[in-house]
Amino acid sequence: MAWHEEGQGTPVVLVHGTPSSSREWRDVARRLSPSYRVLAPEHLGFGDSERPGDWRTYSLPWHVENLRAWFDQMALGPFHLVVHDFGGPIALPLAIAAPERVLSLTVVQSWLWDLKGPNVDNALMRWLYLSWNFSARTLVKMSWGRRTKLTRELHQSFMSRFPDRASRMGTWGFARSISHEGPWMDEQGQGLGRLADIPSLIVWGKADTLVKPEHLSRWRQALPRARVLELEDVGHFPQLEAPDAVGTALQERLLGS
Repeated sequence: MAWHEEGQGTPVVLVHGTPSSSREWRDVARRLSPSYRVLAPEHLGFGDSERPGDWRTYSLPWHVENLRAWFDQMALGPFHLVVHDFGGPIALPLAIAAPERVLSLTVVQSWLWDLKGPNVDNALMRWLYLSWNFSARTLVKMSWGRRTKLTRELHQSFMSRFPDRASRMGTWGFARSISHEGPWMDEQGQGLGRLADIPSLIVWGKADTLVKPEHLSRWRQALPRARVLELEDVGHFPQLEAPDAVGTALQERLLGS
């Protein structure tokens, strides 16, 4: 596993989702690094990490164990945790297992329960993900908001991270997990109450067409003491679409925790 790191001080761990890498956190990291040691790991199959060639490898429990091994290797001590998208189902089970290590929790457009999405595990969708780069080419555009334009250059930066079929196994693995690993996510989510007393921030782009407002309601129930930042005209990637707002909210949350 590769990771991006900058700054010194108390660790802040930023966990990305799909179709992405640590790059989605660079603007936010730049704002935090004068005061914190910011680390953004890249899941296997993404960014500069190795990309195993069999999509059947890419289960959520497998990603959890990879991240657990990375935490053990880094020996960070207590840290602030920020999760986005599939970063939640991957990192939150580790936080639930050891809440005493988590100084604060920030959830950005994420979940830890069955999304109850359509079954996409079929030949057509596999072809679209692996041959057409569907996740980066289409879903990013579908879920982007109106506050910040998704320029051709920015969209190309998503697609260029997955240049061929072999590099897209991770994105297809995440898509399949929605169809097959909902019960596992529900089981993990039963432990969210162990995080309820941790200082928490929920950042939510209200224009996201993929992870919709009912999931924000679930977070309000799971973390009733959390501060909630709702962003108008922002879609699925608040850290890219509104980095100033997200960076400021994180600084306030971290400094106040």
